[in-house]
Amino acid sequence: MPFSEASRAALITHLTGLSVRQLAELTAVRPELTAAPAPRTPAKRAERLLDSEAIELTCSVLTLPGLQVAEAVAALGDGWTMDRLAALLGVPENDAALRTTVAHLSERTLIWPIGGGFAAGHLDVMWPNPLGLGAGAAEMLNGLATAQLREMAQDLGVTAGRLKGDVVAALTAWLSIPDNVRGVVEQAPAEVRRRLQDVALEPVDLYTFNGFAYGGVVPAPPWATQRGLMVQAGWGSGGRMPREVALALRGADYHAPFDGEAPALPAVTVAAEAVARDAAAAATETLAAVTAVLETISKAPVATLKTGGLGVRELRRIVKAAGHTEDRTRLTLELAAAGGLIAVQDTVTVSEAYDDYATMAPGGQVLDTVETWLEMPACPLAPGRPGDPAERAIYWDANEHAILTALRTALLRTVVATVPEGRAVTADDMAAQIAWRFPALAEAAGYDLGRFLTGIWREAHAIGLLAHGTPTVLCRLLLAGSDEPGDETATALRAQADAMVPATRATALLQNDLTAVATGTPSAALLALLDSAADPESRSGAWTWRFSPASVLRAVDAGIEGADLLARLRQVAEGGRFPQPLTYLIEDTVRRHGRVQVRPVGCCLCSDDEPLLTEILHTKSLRALALNRLAPTVLASAKPQAETLTALRAAGFAPAGVRADGTPAIERLPRHRAPSR
Repeated sequence: MPFSEASRAALITHLTGLSVRQLAELTAVRPELTAAPAPRTPAKRAERLLDSEAIELTCSVLTLPGLQVAEAVAALGDGWTMDRLAALLGVPENDAALRTTVAHLSERTLIWPIGGGFAAGHLDVMWPNPLGLGAGAAEMLNGLATAQLREMAQDLGVTAGRLKGDVVAALTAWLSIPDNVRGVVEQAPAEVRRRLQDVALEPVDLYTFNGFAYGGVVPAPPWATQRGLMVQAGWGSGGRMPREVALALRGADYHAPFDGEAPALPAVTVAAEAVARDAAAAATETLAAVTAVLETISKAPVATLKTGGLGVRELRRIVKAAGHTEDRTRLTLELAAAGGLIAVQDTVTVSEAYDDYATMAPGGQVLDTVETWLEMPACPLAPGRPGDPAERAIYWDANEHAILTALRTALLRTVVATVPEGRAVTADDMAAQIAWRFPALAEAAGYDLGRFLTGIWREAHAIGLLAHGTPTVLCRLLLAGSDEPGDETATALRAQADAMVPATRATALLQNDLTAVATGTPSAALLALLDSAADPESRSGAWTWRFSPASVLRAVDAGIEGADLLARLRQVAEGGRFPQPLTYLIEDTVRRHGRVQVRPVGCCLCSDDEPLLTEILHTKSLRALALNRLAPTVLASAKPQAETLTALRAAGFAPAGVRADGTPAIERLPRHRAPSR
């Protein structure tokens, strides 16, 4: 148990004194207080708040100064005061950043009053060795015999009670006063004094195995162990230095790190018009890419790798067919997979969800894309790791998923909070801000933090949330919204999304050179029609198609009647203009279609004896062959040759099999033999 009973009692007292409003504010920042069954008493609430996982979760959302102060007070232990904390951090006691940070910790009940100071022992679950220090004096001294403790108290001139706990408490209180420790050390032999100074400055490096802590043991001079400046480790001549002693010996010039202010953020001016223009272009291209890539996938199967994901070869085939850059195609594939628009198994296929997506208004598609991106488990536009080959697509790392989703939200919130309208920054500038505002998240990302932030920065620009290094109106509205019913921001957000992208085009300009041009993103119906009867030439900017005899023949082969195709194309002709060359092309292709017919047969029955073929055709027992007369001397059977021969013989006829070139097919009975030994 990393906290004392006195600390727990102090927390219960603190919680009991909270007003209804203060308790509601605490519940809002400590979600464990709302988990079922909800705690109803101060004691139950204290139990929840002291849970190690709850403490770790709360610390994970602290800023860098919040973590630094929390670690510093963990080093000071229960009963720390503002003057001792300020001295340890090397700032004035009334420092505004320090006061703000301490208030922040207090609001989250990571610290609370105890005696004349504040509690901090419970934070050992986060920092077992805060500031590179070892365990506290109380923990170490508890492992010694009572007689040894009494001798130690006598050597130091400490008055203690009869019970072991009283002696430990008295010694701990005495060692917690830096001047007491320094005064004793000044009396030590020179060699012992130097050794104690070295141990105090050396960070403790402990590790745990089978529930026991190891490491941090150094040679301990007997002079020091007799006075509690070091405590015997329990074996050999090694010992450990109590936390209070090490802090005192580090001296008044030692200060724990404290970055109270966020790093400076250089910014440049950017025109609002340029931001709005590029954001709209990015959003429009995003929707066009989704349509182009998914229509490409729907036309031909896309194989995945045996080890998972989409290989580079298939990816580049889609890039070429869809008409977008590789980066844009990678992003689109990841968005489609994350949003359920495609299913990824042995092959990549378009899902039924895409049909619903295609019927949405463009503004709704933009918002749907943004929501998907925030939860996307991949970062396709992140630079590759040095030396890595080109990466496959749609190959997700579960360990990266939580980090990426948290980083996206963190980056957007940070850039909105720190970059005013009309100013722009870079991804590198934001990395330092993220490390200060979300240090636990930055640590979780590790070496990948820089590349992840670069990739997220690029992706946010690609979908219209950022432009020219600044948040767009869409981004600011997205983060300003809430889940409350009737929130006006949600209405404004949808209106902004609608304004960024033009409505889908239901018509196309049909030209004399047999091309069709759609400016903007074509509707799903227009796209399906033109893709069925013409060959796409461009999928970005203005969408273009070209009609040809082969493309029209493809549509007719798919079952579209010539008259129906002409009627449907006239309905989508912009301005009602329908070029005569296109009419001629379609009519001529339809006229030639079907002049030669190809029908499947299993085999043919040929004979110069026409009456015999007539008899076979009308034999009831041969109905299963589905015989048809192709010519007076030729019947077609729906069954393969061997099955047809068997049926004819069973019906009493004597057919002979021939090969495709007309030569006799010799049938030999199989001869069964046992394998030789």
